[in-house]
Amino acid sequence: MRTPALIRSGWWVAVAGAVVSVLVVIGVIRSTTTPHAAVADLGSIALEPAVVDTSEIVEAMARDGLKALVDPAVMTPEAVRLHNENERGKLLVSSDLVVGVFLGGEARAYPLRLLRWHEAVNDSLGGRSIAITYSPLSGAVAVWDRVLEGEVLELAVSGRLLDSNTLLYDRRPADGVSCLWHQLSGEALSGPAVGQTLSPLPAALQTWGEWLTAHPGTTVMAPDAETKRLYKRDPYHSYRGSDVLRFPVSPEPPNGRLALKDRVAVVRFPSGDIAFALRDLAEAVGAARGSWATLHDHQVYFIDFDADAGSISVRPRDEEAPAPPVRYAYWFAWYCLHPGAVPLP
Repeated sequence: MRTPALIRSGWWVAVAGAVVSVLVVIGVIRSTTTPHAAVADLGSIALEPAVVDTSEIVEAMARDGLKALVDPAVMTPEAVRLHNENERGKLLVSSDLVVGVFLGGEARAYPLRLLRWHEAVNDSLGGRSIAITYSPLSGAVAVWDRVLEGEVLELAVSGRLLDSNTLLYDRRPADGVSCLWHQLSGEALSGPAVGQTLSPLPAALQTWGEWLTAHPGTTVMAPDAETKRLYKRDPYHSYRGSDVLRFPVSPEPPNGRLALKDRVAVVRFPSGDIAFALRDLAEAVGAARGSWATLHDHQVYFIDFDADAGSISVRPRDEEAPAPPVRYAYWFAWYCLHPGAVPLP
């Protein structure tokens, strides 16, 4: 019997992988439609006024279908080591990616494998009230100053998406009205604060080994006891391994040198935001791992990266100069916000 051409070509493997990727992500969305625990005194989320077409917003799960954390417990690196030795399953190994934040002389690491089950962590570090946010579907990592006009916001998961990116909401009392906030742009898309924007903060996306070497005195966000059973699961593994998107986005980047899910670092320089693609950095340096120097606003910055590990961070050459705010995302997610954008170098 003659083997069908589709099978002989090997394309069936790619097609099967894409189908599995979609089914896995559907599964995690469906499995989280019931909140972990009731959250008392929630106000309503206002969809008007809005700066976007709200008909394009997708309701992917129930509000608080993922448990946002507030002031999570922390661990020392030694406690992490002992946990790895004594518990079933390792909490954090050197190759695991973490979101590293250094503010006011304090360093803290937020493991990505924990963040994917929370997507929003409200914390305090170095005297600042901050929110560490992660959208696995868009690969977007952003750390925000959650103080807006003197008010400290508490951000949580709305269950809604726009262009495959998480939309957060600010928790209010029962008689209050909440806004929808875009996880990657930091903008209030609807509600009383519509059009206002949170301020991004410096953050690194590094392996635990890299972060610990640079910040030996760091603390680490501890696992949440209520969510602990989920941490070993990675429902986005297949999704990350393909260029298939679970939800429609508009506009999609044109076909070019970057894939939809190529990782970019978006650096906020005084003159504006500029995206750097991890793939382009590796090609420019001629190695999967290295450092790229770039000049902006009379300041030299080094972008350190490891394409194999997926890590990337930005630092000024002048060690006394402040670190710039940096966000991370898949290329399609940034392009949706900035159509026509061209990453450097």
